[in-house]
Amino acid sequence: MSSPAVAIAVVIIAALSGVTEANAFRRATPAALGERVRVEDVEASLLSELAGAVGHGAGETKVSKIAADLRTMYAALPKNEAGGLGHAAVRYALHRYFVKKHGWFVKGLDPAGAARNTTSGVEMLKARVPEYIEGLFEVRLGGRGLGLEELAILAATLEHLVHDEAIQRLQSAYQAFSLPTTDRISGDELAKVIDVYMMVYIIGGDIATMDQNQVRVIQKDIVEMYPGWSDTQVWLRDMQGSVAYNHRGERNPFAAGELDFYRSAQIVEEIGERYGGFQDLECRNLKRGLMDREGEIPGRVPLSEFYKSRDGNFLFTESVQYLRQSGALDESDEKKPSVIMTNYLTSPSNCLTTSSFYSVCCLDECEGLMEKLESEIGAPTATPNQISGTVAALPSDTVEVPRVLSAPLIRRLDEIADRHEGHIPLHGRLFAQWMHHAYPRECPYPHVAGTTSQQDGAWTEVASEEEMLMYTKVTTLDTFSLSEDAKLEALPWATDEELLDDQNHILRAAPTYRTLFAFLGNLLLVGALLSVIYSLARDSKAALLPVHNAKHGKYSV
Repeated sequence: MSSPAVAIAVVIIAALSGVTEANAFRRATPAALGERVRVEDVEASLLSELAGAVGHGAGETKVSKIAADLRTMYAALPKNEAGGLGHAAVRYALHRYFVKKHGWFVKGLDPAGAARNTTSGVEMLKARVPEYIEGLFEVRLGGRGLGLEELAILAATLEHLVHDEAIQRLQSAYQAFSLPTTDRISGDELAKVIDVYMMVYIIGGDIATMDQNQVRVIQKDIVEMYPGWSDTQVWLRDMQGSVAYNHRGERNPFAAGELDFYRSAQIVEEIGERYGGFQDLECRNLKRGLMDREGEIPGRVPLSEFYKSRDGNFLFTESVQYLRQSGALDESDEKKPSVIMTNYLTSPSNCLTTSSFYSVCCLDECEGLMEKLESEIGAPTATPNQISGTVAALPSDTVEVPRVLSAPLIRRLDEIADRHEGHIPLHGRLFAQWMHHAYPRECPYPHVAGTTSQQDGAWTEVASEEEMLMYTKVTTLDTFSLSEDAKLEALPWATDEELLDDQNHILRAAPTYRTLFAFLGNLLLVGALLSVIYSLARDSKAALLPVHNAKHGKYSV
């Protein structure tokens, strides 16, 4: 870990050690399962990750692995004058990391920034957690921005909080079956617990408030509520078996049962981290269904085809108003409205709100393409020749290589470069728009800031049958074949630019916490750091004892 990061760790740990006990293993409370989280829980999680990062052991290994995953993207992101990442770049980097790693769309990391509701001294909205943690770093960094190590610690802290929530829900699932968390249980018993845990994870709700009758209702109706449950159940058994197999040598042959709560916790944490990838298989099927209805323009499905039923059933039923507000409707040609395939796939109607910290949505295939571009270029900007050469050899799910880029693509690449003194910012709106033209079935169309909204429930989502039938009666397909260049020209192109580090656009700076933490300037005490790390190490050892001897019930892998 770099010396600046160690200095920040010293200050934050020293300051927070007097505010909250240095123990991340906290008792679950019903309030923690809602939309708010206690400030002391956030700070305790940050303390734990900082202690691991500046010390030795599992925390150091986890932060190091996250830093390695972030390194390529970090190198290519625009830096401020001090060489660090600003607020917008931090949110952008963390958003991409969690989407790629786990399929998590973490609240507060969306392009529009974190929620702006006020925070009390005791608790905050979970959507504000990323902003709050970043603020702790930013105050001590004096506006210099975050480095790679600080970014990795921030990511590790968010993962820590997500794991806390998972363990709290697992405890509630145990309670629903009147199973003790202090004893081992059989594999069959655990399978029932995990099933109920996952049912509530998928359909939503607070399992801590459910009685056994409510649990039985969910078990009875789950297939009707979620048709993919059978496949999910098979996957859950594979996950349970995989974790049990990997730790088969750790079992105590003299203990009753098969799995203790610690091992159960490992299974549900693994489920949470991998479920996004599993769920995305359904999204790929959804994409194929959209491509079967694609019109003349690539990546566009005419509304007449979108709403057309198959065997009397409507596969896609979102209202026009919803499609418009979520940015999935292309009305550049008013006579031929169409659905933007990529924007629709990543819209809220295809997300599961599985956690109060994040949703599981269809993965953005453009993220993988951007990662390869960043790896090749290794800088925030590139020349048109660098980009065209790389993209010509960069395949996607629907684009084969090598390919010769069309004249419209080359021309627009040059136009972007002309606006930026010959170099193209890789993380600007215009280049994202260009990527949509280059990969119309993989990269979303980036709407101008403020013209769309991704808020769940802000408008009617399901279209009436009358509305759908009205559009299916309208013929919107062209009667002649367009050339490849003409197809690309038909895609909308807006000249508005928005840069990742431009504080005047959608990615605005998050407020800092100078008033609350102004006193940190005199607390650079190495002794305090050593004291807190010793305390954390002591509590961590206690937490690894048998569960019935532990005071708290949080386990983190």
